[in-house]
Amino acid sequence: MPDLREELTDAPYTPPTDPLEKQVAEIIASVLGIDKVGREDSFYDLGGGSMQAIRICARTEQETGLTVDPLTLLENDRLVDFVAELRGANSAAATES
Repeated sequence: MPDLREELTDAPYTPPTDPLEKQVAEIIASVLGIDKVGREDSFYDLGGGSMQAIRICARTEQETGLTVDPLTLLENDRLVDFVAELRGANSAAATES
């Protein structure tokens, strides 16, 4: 059974609010081996590091088709911020094409 999020952080749980947040939260939870990830949860507080960031970004790209650099996750460690960056970066890339 995966570790419970509550064992890793005291922050209150705020569930993801849209399909992309939910999908990315599930990917992060799966890679980190925990039960769930909330909007305000820090990747670092949940035990994340550079190797997990690479795996999370590879899976996110594979499952969503959105291009993502692991540095984006490392610099935007809360789920809500990471997903916002994903949307912004991919929107800008689509506009440039």
